[in-house]
Amino acid sequence: MKALGVVVVILALAVGLAPPAAAQQAGRGTAEEAQALVARAIDLSERLSIDVSLAALNAQDPRFIDRDLYVFVLDADGIVVAQSADPSRVGLDARELIDAEGNPIGTWLIERATPEGVWIDYLRQDPASGKNEAKSSWVVRQGDYIYGCSIYKAP
Repeated sequence: MKALGVVVVILALAVGLAPPAAAQQAGRGTAEEAQALVARAIDLSERLSIDVSLAALNAQDPRFIDRDLYVFVLDADGIVVAQSADPSRVGLDARELIDAEGNPIGTWLIERATPEGVWIDYLRQDPASGKNEAKSSWVVRQGDYIYGCSIYKAP
């Protein structure tokens, strides 16, 4: 039975389906889980290559998506080069992103990211509730790239 589960995951990866049901469970991801997803993506790029990491993210590999958490990557110019939840966002200029209060969150992500990682706080509309809610992105500068994952903060 375990082998069948492995086959299902491999097939899902091959055809780009959504992550397994376990990754789609109800609830919000935590700060620690967001940091772990970013670390996992960076580890993949260090072990194999940046190209492999970006390809896995853009293929919606379930290792980089957990409930409302997903990994994104910006290049040195602030262009989205990977987005594990919505690869159609690849090519977006993050410098154009603003929060619900008009703050330049994309610029903040680019300017404030560090090799050690840092949290960037802002306000965004939550697609689940339709309300503006506190959000925070964990961003890590790795060479010429910025890896990130965002969480909605508890009210």
